[in-house]
Amino acid sequence: MKRSDLNKFIKENIIETLTESASTEEKRIAMRAIKSIAKYRGVSEDEARNDLIRAAKEIGNLKEASSEEVENQKDLNKELEKTAKLKQQVGMEENTDVDDKDAIAQAKAARGKHKKLDIAVKALNSLSTEMKSLARDYSKAEGEEKEKIKNELKTKTPKKKELEALVAKLEKDVI
Repeated sequence: MKRSDLNKFIKENIIETLTESASTEEKRIAMRAIKSIAKYRGVSEDEARNDLIRAAKEIGNLKEASSEEVENQKDLNKELEKTAKLKQQVGMEENTDVDDKDAIAQAKAARGKHKKLDIAVKALNSLSTEMKSLARDYSKAEGEEKEKIKNELKTKTPKKKELEALVAKLEKDVI
């Protein structure tokens, strides 16, 4: 095989690999996620798909999230060091090993709670924004369209109350 033919072959394979669509397994997982979101929120699969896409964009790439987690851990360690130094300066007993371990354990335990709280708050804010938009549309609408919007708001109100209760519960758990 000539070098130019080899280069052409490699280039075609790279382009083919880069333009590959999602695997069957990836599509299956995404569909399962869409159906779960639709069922949980009581919305259509189209709306659930849009929610999933929006959430994926907000999450960004996983490297950003993991580097953020590392930064949070570094910040926690710095705070623990400052606390230990302050205790030494004040002349407090040196139980920092136990205190540090407890603080780290509590921070790790709270990490999941904060994530859940953040997700619930984002969902509540999104729903509230959507309902405000519908309320503006309601004031402009007339006749049948006004009834449709009113019915839609009536279905979203219990969901909003449920999310508000969840946020309150998660906030209480965090504290």
